[in-house]
Amino acid sequence: MELGLGIDTGGTFTDAAMVDLQERRLLAWTKSPTTPHDLSEGIVESVSTLLRKHRYDPRQIKLVGLSTTLATNSILERRGGKVGLIGIGWDHDDPDSFGADHCAFIGGGHDSKGRELSSLDMDDLKSRVLAMKDEVDAFVVSSMFSVYQPSHEDRARTLIGELTKAPVVAAYELSGELGVLERSVTAVLNARLLPVIADFLDKIEMALKGLHVTAKIMVLKGDGSVMPVSAARQRPVETVLSGPAASLLGGARLSGLDNCLVVDMGGTSTDIAYFDEGFPRINRDGAKVAGWRTKVRSIDATTVALGGDSEIVSNIQGDVRIGPRRVLPLALAGELSSKLPRMIMERRSVNFLVTVRSGESLTGEGSQVYEVVKDLGLCDHGEVSASLPDQYLVKDTIDKLVRSGHLMTTGLTPTDIFNLEELYRIGDVGSSRAGVEHYLEGTRMTVEAYCARLMHRLVGRVAEEIVRKMLVEEVGDLPVDQNVDRLVQLLAGERSPGSFRVSVKLDRPIVGIGGPARLLMPSLRDMLGAEVVIPEGSQAGNAVGAVCSRISETLTLRIQLLVDGKFQLLTPFGTTQDFRRPEEAIARAKELAGQHVWGNADRAGAKDIGLSVDVKEVRFKDQKGMDHINWIEVTARASGEPR
Repeated sequence: MELGLGIDTGGTFTDAAMVDLQERRLLAWTKSPTTPHDLSEGIVESVSTLLRKHRYDPRQIKLVGLSTTLATNSILERRGGKVGLIGIGWDHDDPDSFGADHCAFIGGGHDSKGRELSSLDMDDLKSRVLAMKDEVDAFVVSSMFSVYQPSHEDRARTLIGELTKAPVVAAYELSGELGVLERSVTAVLNARLLPVIADFLDKIEMALKGLHVTAKIMVLKGDGSVMPVSAARQRPVETVLSGPAASLLGGARLSGLDNCLVVDMGGTSTDIAYFDEGFPRINRDGAKVAGWRTKVRSIDATTVALGGDSEIVSNIQGDVRIGPRRVLPLALAGELSSKLPRMIMERRSVNFLVTVRSGESLTGEGSQVYEVVKDLGLCDHGEVSASLPDQYLVKDTIDKLVRSGHLMTTGLTPTDIFNLEELYRIGDVGSSRAGVEHYLEGTRMTVEAYCARLMHRLVGRVAEEIVRKMLVEEVGDLPVDQNVDRLVQLLAGERSPGSFRVSVKLDRPIVGIGGPARLLMPSLRDMLGAEVVIPEGSQAGNAVGAVCSRISETLTLRIQLLVDGKFQLLTPFGTTQDFRRPEEAIARAKELAGQHVWGNADRAGAKDIGLSVDVKEVRFKDQKGMDHINWIEVTARASGEPR
């Protein structure tokens, strides 16, 4: 038996899973608390527990798969090295929008046909680099249309390396897509992450060797494929959104289905993604992280604020809203104070404050408010204000501390409803009941009827989000409109017009993973006309996804129509070729793209490599309504199992 070890470092827990690589079968798994100060400590604890508890011989492990939220969190927290950006052949009036610590723009660059706009200004480049070399840890060079002609980026990289010995990231190597601004942001984020990921991988390799695990390590990318550690050191930005990708991928692998719709329901949110032939659909626009629009390939997942910790708000008319705010379930808050049920009924509120992370970094009013909440325990806004009579902006300060994650508000949640429905037991059930009774005060509805209604509404919300995902895949983004909302509810079976019935039927099964999924999603069988699969071991789905992925390399080449009727093939290899017939250009594009991705997959360590090539015509209509070819895209993908 060939063993695979999957490791996922999440925000709360670090999971380790042992998998039979030949049968793609989960054998065992463990969870340990994530250690933010040093992620390797949590990994060692989780892996060592797995090996010891199940008596696995670490020498039998043939492959280690690793997924992590480190890159995403580092971008969110602006951690990493300082970066200098050199823009070639373009300029921007807001250099700060690229996330670099220093920016300079010099002459050079190419046009959309790969022709030189102006010669690269080497003297200006040298002076700009020398001016910032002591202020940055790494450089980025990003030239206009470098995806078609990278020579200026290559020359600039060589000179900067000679002048500074610092790492230099060439933007064209991270993305073959057009868009110099997004490509520059991607390269800057990559340069910023270099020291963060390098330190993390150094510790991981050392930790695993200490556990006598010497297998090859592969790192999961945001698009659901994997890359060797050496590539992750050079292109750490590709690990952005690795965590969500691992979870969705794990759901698909555990289900054994190649074509499915995976719905991952967690405490905070629900992620939905399509899988075709074992691969997730990819977001063509690139990942968006912390407001940065990048060219990083990522799974095309829809994320909605619906989870076990979503706030339930109800009024006396019986209207119910679920989410989008995340709160601490009353059941868990009740473990902090046995007085919570009485507090809810006396103060006629379910919203109280509690500290959830260290306040050591806080200063001024933020520190004062934090310390008051810490001393009082569960408390409301009024109690905090009374304790700080000299502060006039206590409410604003509390809101800021909630947004920063130092404080959390309690509230009624789906977790509390599951508690009362006896689907599982967690925390203090009396606090969950008190929360429901608070909302039912003045009505004749029973707790049991209210919970049944909420369960139906929760299932309906999941169905609605799946229907939205289906519609977006077919027709594109939906407008924000009440009539669209009603249509979605109608298709999801939530509304009935009375005079007719509308139903939908998916073309593939739905795979549900995450704690709430097994409680809510079986009811979708009748609502959406689809088989629903809740795979065993979904609690370790992230770690399974990390080790059960494949190496995949993709390249898209563009063929554009010239004014003289010829077809020009543009490549990132620094050459252009003209053809008289589109068939000739397409054949050559298939050959070049196929050779390129196959070679990359082979060098990345793939075996049994399969190659697929797709051709897409991008068309437009002229003023007379005539249809024309704008350009032709040839996309090649090579994929194989890690060897």
